[in-house]
Amino acid sequence: MSTLPDHMVQLEVDGIAYSGWTTVDVERGIDQMTGTFALRLAAKERTGAEDWPIREGAACRVVLAGEPLITGYIDSFTPFVGPDERGIDVRGRDRTADLVDCSAIHKPGSWRGRKLEEIAVELVKPFGIAIEIVGETGAAFPKFALQQGETVFAAIERMCRYRGLVAWSAGDGVLRIGNPDSGQSIGLLAEGVNVIFASGSRDVSDRYSDYIVKGQAAGSDDRNGKAVAQVQGEARDPAVTRYRPLLIIGEEQSDQAALKKRAHWEAAVRSGRSVAAQITVPGWLMANGRPFAHGMRADCDVPSARISGSLLIERLSFSRDAEGGTVTTFDLVPPEAWTQLAEPEPRA
Repeated sequence: MSTLPDHMVQLEVDGIAYSGWTTVDVERGIDQMTGTFALRLAAKERTGAEDWPIREGAACRVVLAGEPLITGYIDSFTPFVGPDERGIDVRGRDRTADLVDCSAIHKPGSWRGRKLEEIAVELVKPFGIAIEIVGETGAAFPKFALQQGETVFAAIERMCRYRGLVAWSAGDGVLRIGNPDSGQSIGLLAEGVNVIFASGSRDVSDRYSDYIVKGQAAGSDDRNGKAVAQVQGEARDPAVTRYRPLLIIGEEQSDQAALKKRAHWEAAVRSGRSVAAQITVPGWLMANGRPFAHGMRADCDVPSARISGSLLIERLSFSRDAEGGTVTTFDLVPPEAWTQLAEPEPRA
């Protein structure tokens, strides 16, 4: 069992744990399929660090306080030497990077009457990646077909859009599909208590006073003409006080209730995405000794940056260097910014 301090990051390769990194940068987020890491070990005298038997392409884990931050592969290993120091740089990504990089190859390349998780399991099986479903994935697809040249991630992400879901990695090498907002809190981030730096952004350039979504409904013997040709749903954003209308044309056939739901979704998500915050705190661990995690929420109280309330951790980075010390930086948004609405499926 390791006797290293909880704040010590280890790189595990072939059963050997390497520590003592002078620079650490680990990034993870619900807005990206794969996490990344960059580690450096530098010294002014010869330490033997550059002789470590680490090789590019090797399977690895980046571990903090006994928990994996990244479970994947080393992309690059770079030894360096100069007049004042020598050492190594190691960079890598989560296992799910292969899903982002690689084309989806499957024969016959199409499915009928299969659920999202069934198709996803077949797509990721050659890469040795497990899938965990968080919640319900909806009805089976009448038909789903791969598009020529698309990556595995693109195919899975497309299915997720049709079901109003998100695909992300939590650092353990498992691909998760569902709602990334766990609803759990990391605790309080407060000005004058544990906040080193904070900035709050409010950008209303993508918000509108009125949302009008138009579409067409399927006709029948009882419903035709204007009843099906001029279907629309509307919503308002009362926070936008000047007249700024946005007309959206629905991609597929729909009814008034669905178009109204789309209009309210546009208003809510655009409102949520207009507010963003970045907060840096000392350390990498929560009060319970576990590393901070994306997909959790933070109770924010930073009045000088106009940041308050419960915000969702969209992305975070663990970093350490000589200038900044050991810190965690959070990118936060209102939870409604990640409200998902299922897109209509193309007609088979």
